[in-house]
Amino acid sequence: MPISARRCCWLLVIAVSLAGCAVWPSPENDSPPDSQVAAPAVVVSEDTPSALEEKVIAANREEDNIYFPLGGVTVSTREKAKLQQHAAYLKANSEKSVTLIGYTDDLGSRSYNVAIAEQRVAAVREVLRSYRVPPVQIHRYSVGSEKTPSACKTPRCRQKMRRVELVYSPD
Repeated sequence: MPISARRCCWLLVIAVSLAGCAVWPSPENDSPPDSQVAAPAVVVSEDTPSALEEKVIAANREEDNIYFPLGGVTVSTREKAKLQQHAAYLKANSEKSVTLIGYTDDLGSRSYNVAIAEQRVAAVREVLRSYRVPPVQIHRYSVGSEKTPSACKTPRCRQKMRRVELVYSPD
């Protein structure tokens, strides 16, 4: 009984597949002696992720940033105290204005992060308004995670990205 061409092709495919999966043992003397194997080089530079993260964290002035927990959009009591100082400054300097810039960490989708950033900016604005800062002195800008440094990968660094930054108009 002759083997059909189709069956022959299938047998060939299976044989080739099985042959590709076979592991051939390597001779014992293929690898260099331990004395000739160099240890992997460890390069420590200033731009390692931890060093970059420290730079990112240090660049954020505590007094000019209102921080939020993961997914949070409510201003905490501690952060309201900072905003009270900003409100006093703005009321004493009516020629000044502040831009509220909303940031998020890089977790979540772009649309989610922009929405969270906008809600945080709105929350900070409402607190400033509750302290009687005129609306003409408050500007809003939300960037979400678009401006989040790519070096921010640890929970500590990401926490510092979940913020609204207060940037005053130049003199």
